[in-house]
Amino acid sequence: MTRSEAERRAEELQASHEDRATHRFFARAGADGGWEVAKVEMPEQLRAQPLTPTIDASPQPSPADDPRSGHERNVPGLPGGIG
Repeated sequence: MTRSEAERRAEELQASHEDRATHRFFARAGADGGWEVAKVEMPEQLRAQPLTPTIDASPQPSPADDPRSGHERNVPGLPGGIG
């Protein structure tokens, strides 16, 4: 089997095989110099998880009004213009 044939067969198996959810198929060089298809079991953490509903992001509240007076906001220094 050539490399392109092995890659094509691995793609076919990955698309239609009954173990495609838990295993991966890929082409690899064989011991005899030819190419073959390998089937490898995927760890549980790397398997595709079922999709969950999307959580919509709601608008964030506007920032609170500045509690300082206009004089405190406009005059540099300590609050109330002291210092």
